[in-house]
Amino acid sequence: MILSTENGALRSLVGERRAIEILAKAGFDAIDYTFTPWMERGEMPWNRDGYQDYAKEVVQMAKDNGVYFNQAHAPFIFHTSYLPDWNREILPMQIRCMEACALLGIPHMVVHPVHHLPYHHRGAPGKSNADIIWDLNREYYHLLQPYAKQFGVKMCLENMFGEDQRRGCLVPDMFSDPHEYAQFFDELNDPDNFTCCIDTGHAGITGEDCGDTIRVMGSRVRALHLNDNDFRTDGHLIPFQGKIDWDDVMRALAEIDYQGDFTFEALHLYEGMDDGFYATSAKDLHDVGRNLIQNFQHYKEAL
Repeated sequence: MILSTENGALRSLVGERRAIEILAKAGFDAIDYTFTPWMERGEMPWNRDGYQDYAKEVVQMAKDNGVYFNQAHAPFIFHTSYLPDWNREILPMQIRCMEACALLGIPHMVVHPVHHLPYHHRGAPGKSNADIIWDLNREYYHLLQPYAKQFGVKMCLENMFGEDQRRGCLVPDMFSDPHEYAQFFDELNDPDNFTCCIDTGHAGITGEDCGDTIRVMGSRVRALHLNDNDFRTDGHLIPFQGKIDWDDVMRALAEIDYQGDFTFEALHLYEGMDDGFYATSAKDLHDVGRNLIQNFQHYKEAL
């Protein structure tokens, strides 16, 4: 079983090369390459001239440290980007990320759905915002479909949450309900270009039982974002630091005969730490991952 973690949090602190070195030394088999800082800082090596050469450098960095890139995370859109020009803003980024995945040898890329609209409020007459978002996502993923095929990158649909700004809390949103999540994936009817990524933390904060979400999704799940929280905030904590029932999550993954990798998305792991603790923290995360895999394998053997 492959164990990996996202690299964005550490890369923002120590740079590309040293982040790879630290994660490899900690014992991770692979790295989840995140492109999400692109939307925060407006520019990454991937949208400048020479990105193909940069890809070769990054691949060599990984090879030098005995790891590879097993999945990626595309930039995603928020709030005002959902206005009529939303696809003009996001589509070029997504396409370049797919090309970058092909250059880096990455088979899966997580692509968030359109979300954070008032999902259950009324929209146009006779049509709810839930219907509007469903249609937007169908259009969105269909726009990306030919590029996924061109670059040989499978898009992973991720379960999300919304924000109720009036009440100041997180609420269910696109793909929060596992039955709707499964229905949307099935309606795409293209398992060659799409699969699903379960974010354990997102399931927790939307009131869904993570283990049951996994059971409903079944064989559609081929990727994970493993993280914990307090069921109120999107904390992206290390497993066992929050309230998620990890024993049941491992049991559920075993029951569906999960065939993908174990990938962490503990985004705040290094916050507030001195540089000297990064390696120790990465190793601690790795050790938690090996423990989860051991539990998963125990449940598989018991079936």
